[in-house]
Amino acid sequence: MRRRPWRGWDDLAPMQDLLARALRDTPERAFLHPGDLAWWVGWPPQTPDELADRITIVEDEGAIVGWQYLELEEVNQWVDTAAADPEAIWHQLEVAIEARPELGRSTREDDPDGVARFRAAGFEAMAEGMIGFSIDIDERDLGESDDRVRPVEPGDDLVPRASITHGAFRVTRPFDRYVRQYEGFMGSPAYPHGWALVAWTDDGRAAACTIAWPDPVSRVGNFEPVATHPDLVRQGHATAAMREGLRRLRDAGMRRAVVYTPIDNQPGAELYRSIGFRDDHVMRWFHRP
Repeated sequence: MRRRPWRGWDDLAPMQDLLARALRDTPERAFLHPGDLAWWVGWPPQTPDELADRITIVEDEGAIVGWQYLELEEVNQWVDTAAADPEAIWHQLEVAIEARPELGRSTREDDPDGVARFRAAGFEAMAEGMIGFSIDIDERDLGESDDRVRPVEPGDDLVPRASITHGAFRVTRPFDRYVRQYEGFMGSPAYPHGWALVAWTDDGRAAACTIAWPDPVSRVGNFEPVATHPDLVRQGHATAAMREGLRRLRDAGMRRAVVYTPIDNQPGAELYRSIGFRDDHVMRWFHRP
């Protein structure tokens, strides 16, 4: 067993496979989706050296059995749920960041093993967390395809698409730079071509967007991000984008879809519940006091 940094895009698929198999085999403890990892790695675009600084991989006999991705104040980690010695893998990951005791960790609050691991290491649960929503889609009536919603195409769609999230998430980077970065993301191996959707108004404005990430291994889709342009909120555009995403996921063989939002994001929670998502679990952050 050995620890190493990210080497390049060939690492992405086997890292995602750990998440896909966990969603398929242990859905009661899974809370990350392969699309989440692609989103972190691809957006905003990072240099190979930046990714190598953020990502630690643990290999056993040449196979990736664990990884972690560093954010500014937290670290996202995953270990192969079928590994012979998962605690040894967790140890390898923790050694890699032992000089950063301030970094938070996350797990489902209904996963007793995950919670116990963090508590034994001196972590305490924080108020911060994410609500995980789930919807069964294989037999759900989702209506007809909505021609107001279409996949993002390179070229003319780029600026309108970028305007949605730049405004919705109050991005401080200059818009021109943001557009260039999004173009870079669209050209990267992390981008899911055909799955980034925009809902348009009747007069041609880009109103809401989402990416509906499919996973053929677990047959679970994931929505990340979901956003509405601040000038066009509460007009049904995000609902249209997500319902079209659900239809496309179902047609691609997905049986279930998930989406997350911060615990204190009441408008987001109301949106997902109104579409038919149910509250499934809470992903909780842990920090050392």
